[in-house]
Amino acid sequence: MTERPELFIGGRRIPAKGTRRAEVRNPATGNYVGSAALASAADIDDAVAAARASFDAGVWAGAPPERRAAVLRAAADALDKRAPELARLITSELGCPIWFSERAHVPNPIRHLRYYADIAEDFDYDEHRTDGVNTSVVTREPVGVVAAVTPWNGPLSTPALKVAPALAAGCSVVLKPPPETPLSAHALADALSEAGLPEGVLSVVPGDRAEGEHLVGHPEIDKVAFTGSSAAGKRIMAACADRIARVTLELGGKSAAVILDDADVDAVVPALLPMALMVNGQACIAQTRLLVPRSREAEIVDALAQALGAQRVGDPMDPATMIGPMVSRRQRDRVEGYVRTGRDEGARVVVGGERPHLPPELAGGWFVAPTLLAGVDNAMRVAREEIFGPVLAVIAYGDDDEAVSIANDSVYGLSGSVWSGDGDRAMAVARRMRTGMVSINGRPQSFGTPFGGFKQSGIGREMGPEGFTTYLETKSIAVGS
Repeated sequence: MTERPELFIGGRRIPAKGTRRAEVRNPATGNYVGSAALASAADIDDAVAAARASFDAGVWAGAPPERRAAVLRAAADALDKRAPELARLITSELGCPIWFSERAHVPNPIRHLRYYADIAEDFDYDEHRTDGVNTSVVTREPVGVVAAVTPWNGPLSTPALKVAPALAAGCSVVLKPPPETPLSAHALADALSEAGLPEGVLSVVPGDRAEGEHLVGHPEIDKVAFTGSSAAGKRIMAACADRIARVTLELGGKSAAVILDDADVDAVVPALLPMALMVNGQACIAQTRLLVPRSREAEIVDALAQALGAQRVGDPMDPATMIGPMVSRRQRDRVEGYVRTGRDEGARVVVGGERPHLPPELAGGWFVAPTLLAGVDNAMRVAREEIFGPVLAVIAYGDDDEAVSIANDSVYGLSGSVWSGDGDRAMAVARRMRTGMVSINGRPQSFGTPFGGFKQSGIGREMGPEGFTTYLETKSIAVGS
């Protein structure tokens, strides 16, 4: 699973037409993990041609929903058998703690495959509508050839969020994972191939930005499903606009955790930190703006500092580790640059701000100490821009109205949370937040609810039935009186 010398194009493993390869290094140690062939523009063209041919021939689009569901379930079973190995692979590629790979990065893709298998079987594709005189059949059919472009922070889960519903709907898919974490995506292709997915329906072509732009701009791509930065999302939207291609964008976030003045701080802090630091802080839904009542600011900052300083930073393969490294040297340098910017803007570094002291075997790793910035104003860059690392900014407010105003004063609107001892009060604040997802007192979202954001956090939704219907087109057929 750690050496991928070939590309997966149209269900077959074939040599890349170029010579470029991605060399994967463990972010914690710098040690060699494996390598994968990178696609060229010509390889992308071959993958799209295979997808188009398979879709037009109806080998998958025309298959009964029960058949598509059976393949998805068999692929889930195949991944389940390899779960321990996959967890180690993801941690080796990404640097997230092994316990998070075991609890989230591997189980969630398996669950998505099974969920969309059920959706595919149970969905009502045809609906008869009548006005009392005329009758039409409103039918839903697969959108066509899908380009799925995924980031490195969800090496297996994000591809599954796109591939599972797209395949369940009957689409053919070209998946382009990033060069930082190409190995896990190949494991998904292995499982689907083993499950009996017909040739031509799926390709996995790791590549850089240029290859991604070539893919999303390809005239034979009917829909683009992208997860990544808002800046990249804007470019993709522009490329799709030229041919009115369908698009789903799950983009950046700068989520606000609103701690109301009646919250139990002793309960809030241990529940909030996992939401703020998931994937070592490299998550679009991370709660990184901590809005605290001015009357309790000192108390809450002190509690956060103690808890953050106690987070164990180290080898992500150690089950006791809470914070692992950044995915790359470039990402570490970027995060450290934001900490310097925060200082320059007038924020106070309460804890962290320097590289952690680690044993010699981790000296080559790309670690950042969990950092708490206090005295942050919402106009500062560290409050407005996505840092994508374990850096939390505390912003004080006066009353609930001001808290909501600060929470909504962002170009993003992906996630958020409200913490209070009064459920009705928390719900009232949550309803006023302009964001796609809100948690009250750290409660997890129900599986099957939609995932996505407002404003520059994206367009469309993934997960749930909403994540399935986005891969369908609606057609109305008049059938008479």
